[in-house]
Amino acid sequence: MTAPTRRSLLTAGALGGAGVLAACSNEGRGGIPAEFANAPVELPDHIPFEGATPDLPGDAESGLMDGYFEYPAEPRVATSGTPGDGKEIASLVRTDSPVPPSVSRNAFWQELNSRLGSDLRLNIVPGSDWEQKFATIVAGDSLPDMFCVVRGTPQLPQFIEASAADLTPHLSGPKVADYPFLANIPTETWRPTALNGKIMGIPIPRGVMSTSILYKRQDLLEAKGITEDPTDFEEFLDLCKELTAPQENVWALGSVPLDLIRQMLGIPNTWMEQDGSLTRNFEHEAQQEALEAARRLVEAGVLNPDTFAAQGNDVKNWFGSGRSYFTWDTFSAWPQFHREQTSGEDFAMTAMRTPDYDGTGDSACSWLADPAYGFSAIRKGAEDRVETLLNVLNWLAAPFGTEEYLFRVYGSAGVHYDLDGTDPVLTQRGTSETPLGFRYLTDAPWPIYVPGNPQSTQNWYDGQKVAVGYGSANPTLGLYSETDTERGGAITGRIDDLTSDILQGRKPVDAWPDGVKTWKAEGGDQIRDELEQAMADRKGSLD
Repeated sequence: MTAPTRRSLLTAGALGGAGVLAACSNEGRGGIPAEFANAPVELPDHIPFEGATPDLPGDAESGLMDGYFEYPAEPRVATSGTPGDGKEIASLVRTDSPVPPSVSRNAFWQELNSRLGSDLRLNIVPGSDWEQKFATIVAGDSLPDMFCVVRGTPQLPQFIEASAADLTPHLSGPKVADYPFLANIPTETWRPTALNGKIMGIPIPRGVMSTSILYKRQDLLEAKGITEDPTDFEEFLDLCKELTAPQENVWALGSVPLDLIRQMLGIPNTWMEQDGSLTRNFEHEAQQEALEAARRLVEAGVLNPDTFAAQGNDVKNWFGSGRSYFTWDTFSAWPQFHREQTSGEDFAMTAMRTPDYDGTGDSACSWLADPAYGFSAIRKGAEDRVETLLNVLNWLAAPFGTEEYLFRVYGSAGVHYDLDGTDPVLTQRGTSETPLGFRYLTDAPWPIYVPGNPQSTQNWYDGQKVAVGYGSANPTLGLYSETDTERGGAITGRIDDLTSDILQGRKPVDAWPDGVKTWKAEGGDQIRDELEQAMADRKGSLD
């Protein structure tokens, strides 16, 4: 097999996904066969870091994260010296926060560089600009020493083979022990970094924090004497009707909770697997029932009238201000709701348990998100600095309870945060200067922790414990389909458009089967075939 050249990839990158495919396919220039892209490799061992004792212990098997009521009064200094080599380290990261001040005007960034022992030059790209910026940098042959790689990157195995250093000799199996904070990342989280039979990056761990739930305003519901969750869809619909008060500018919902309804009906997460055969959950017999139920919510008038025109953080803001009682969002949004709510000190929220659709069985499930957001890679050609760069990444993954974590997340005491007891509370300057985006290079497993609010920490933990208890994982996690990266976004986007048309009444629910038939014909069946083969290859390698 002739691997694609870096130049062929870079030239194609300027043309977008289709150009990348043309340059990297298995025809002509020589691509990477699927069986090679999905080839097995010994992933890093999981060696848990013995740090702060959680008040609410997690569970590695289920994915439940550790919970903490307060930050340790005397955080452990877990490193010595500086991980850097005195030379500049260029990095490309994304952010969903406002871009912080530049290093010359940013005391946090300056102190970070001092602690690292190398100047970390960060190119911080807003999430909305990421795809175009990343393509431009790749096309210009200007990838930095370390760079973030997100899911859906076109022709990922080919791109990584041409652009990134092989980290297998440094991280495979027990070798990861040289980097104890990276070893603290669970083995399953490393799956997206396994490409072409090698470890090609460092995961950006999120655990189950990217799993979506229905948040509820506990304070507002209790004020109305409502303390129990609905036990089926009809009770949920009736509750939404009861809570909606247009004359007060208050609605039950700020978005259509279609995925909640799908999970009420027990529709599996993304793909259904049985004896090695896969079926996309679009094809599940209950999909039309879910759409009918969602239409009933829309027709009942329980959604904010601006739902389908909402921009940015509108839906979050409606929830935080009390203009909606429920909102569909990820566990990772929990701290943000607390920081940005405008309801005052009585603000309280919990997660609503997803009930069975008809209340008669145990079909309901929770779609567990991929445990990694993506991964970071080290540029091919930087092999002489791999150990230094891994040491820096290791430092950036320092876990909760350490002094290093306290600094890298909250900054310097009295400048970027003030203490409330032993808990750090960001100042306005801290909010501005600390989001440098390096948490999109790697991170520690996220804790369940709301500074200064142990009750909300407990609520967060309880909600997560329920979700993982009836969690449904995507069986194709860590597998690569070339067709999916080439066409998956486009054909699934058309399914999303059809869904929106149905929810807004522009098309009938019975348009769904034809839409799924088109999805299958335009690439869905080919994606399935490739993933089934990848599953068989992986199973064969483990037998």
